[in-house]
Amino acid sequence: MKKVRVLAVTLVLALVVAIPAAFAQSTPEEMGLISIRTFFEDLGADVDWQHADRSIHIAMDGGTMILFADRTLAYANDVALTLQDGVSLQQNRALISEDDLVLLHAAFLETLSVEATTLTFYLTEEARDIVLEDFDYMVNAILENSPWESVLDRVVFYEEGVSFEFYVSHFREYIEAMNPIPVTVPDEAVFRSQFPIKEGDDARAIAANYLFALLNFEFAPPLMNIGHLGPRTLDMYTSLLTAFSRQYHNPALDSENNLVLALFLEAYTHPSAVWFYGDIEVDLDGVIQASFPDVPGNIVTEILVPDEVAFLRINSFLANPIYDDLVTLPFLQEVQDYNHLILDLRGNLGGLVTYFDEFILGRLISEPVEIGVHEFFSEGDRAYGLMDAYLQSRLEIGSIFEWSELVSVEIVPAVDFITDRGMTHFNQDDLALLDYVLLSRTVTFPAGDSINFDGKVWLLVDAMSMSASALATNTMLYTGVATVVGENTSGVMGSQHRYITLPNTGIIWRIDIGYQTDALGNSLEVYGIAPQIRNFDGMDALETVLELIAQGNY
Repeated sequence: MKKVRVLAVTLVLALVVAIPAAFAQSTPEEMGLISIRTFFEDLGADVDWQHADRSIHIAMDGGTMILFADRTLAYANDVALTLQDGVSLQQNRALISEDDLVLLHAAFLETLSVEATTLTFYLTEEARDIVLEDFDYMVNAILENSPWESVLDRVVFYEEGVSFEFYVSHFREYIEAMNPIPVTVPDEAVFRSQFPIKEGDDARAIAANYLFALLNFEFAPPLMNIGHLGPRTLDMYTSLLTAFSRQYHNPALDSENNLVLALFLEAYTHPSAVWFYGDIEVDLDGVIQASFPDVPGNIVTEILVPDEVAFLRINSFLANPIYDDLVTLPFLQEVQDYNHLILDLRGNLGGLVTYFDEFILGRLISEPVEIGVHEFFSEGDRAYGLMDAYLQSRLEIGSIFEWSELVSVEIVPAVDFITDRGMTHFNQDDLALLDYVLLSRTVTFPAGDSINFDGKVWLLVDAMSMSASALATNTMLYTGVATVVGENTSGVMGSQHRYITLPNTGIIWRIDIGYQTDALGNSLEVYGIAPQIRNFDGMDALETVLELIAQGNY
């Protein structure tokens, strides 16, 4: 099994790359998305699409760039970087945002002329035993609590003719052989800001550095688009520790009765996690949303037809919604009497799960809407323990705000639920891993500054609408507030999840334990959420909606 050992780290580059004027002026339909093939072929590059792994290979000026559909990971001359939005596939074209194009091109030029540093992580025999113990602990937690083993076999590994079991055994043998892990980094300081390195030559520090490199750059990448499986980097750890701590210690929210939140904090404040990630001092006075950064340009607004059609795009839910609301709310107020509002979540990789319901949905409705969710899960201690805590507290992390109220929670046997609902499409290999289903109903109320939009709402999605944006899609379908147009969303859902802290190294690993399906039992993780209206031939989602409006066919 061929492996690539390079660093997936976000480069913060001051280098400004001039983009040809022909591409700087994007059409309203594309909203700033640029054709990768056209852009780089105009620069004299060779661009090749590899169907097997859905990758785009660009050869130019003696160097290479590699991008992947549905992923934010990219390579510039064998040095990895994380794009902001990633590659979007629309109408057989691979498109990229201008910001990501600048980032990729700048990294390419930088790595052509600057010799990168290679850090190599080695094992001693004592450290190897520590790594094996934590690796086995992590794998057992996945197998006992995660419903994704058969999904991984069907979706991730089938083209290689292997299974998750084989994949695990491969890496266990890799550790036992004490194979070194070289990681190429363009800037060691940037690397250390994202990925903690424990100093010293004691076995625990050696083991932690080695296992963190192995999980991030070898083991996790193929898994991370299924059920959020993966380790937490330093920035993830810091932002989530901040959000969980602020919420838990906020007396106005009475969060100390939230058993689910207590489980999350238990993992993030575990002594081993504090040893590995560092003793981070949390400012408890901030609000939860302020744990996410201000991102200028995250909201794109446009009047497509004066007094008739308005357009609002949210690039990511990983931004501070309070900051974004300085643009969002005035725009919604401006267009509240329009006949059509188009919300664009194409390419939105998710983030804060409360963003959409609180700052978008609550603004558009005049009456409360009910949202129902069913999530299957296994009887593993961690999976059942979380769902039982959710049941007992009758509170979920995203349902303590004034815009939402949890109405009911119930746990029932999976087989009985599937039979009663007539879920004839349920995959039997998946069902063998599932024992129960959690049913929850939430009511979302109009926000205090609701605009009570009376026009037609359209929601645009594609194969890169995932996690929190897929949840938003599901909400719009369930409530009927919007008509969903485009392509099937990504399978990555924002399911109920647990964080486990590896006992020796302190690395935190996330396991999604909730398995969601459509009404027939089709796994949303495998197929995504189907839109009500698919793109018309030769059109993208926005063009399709505009055509429907022009025809009066809505």
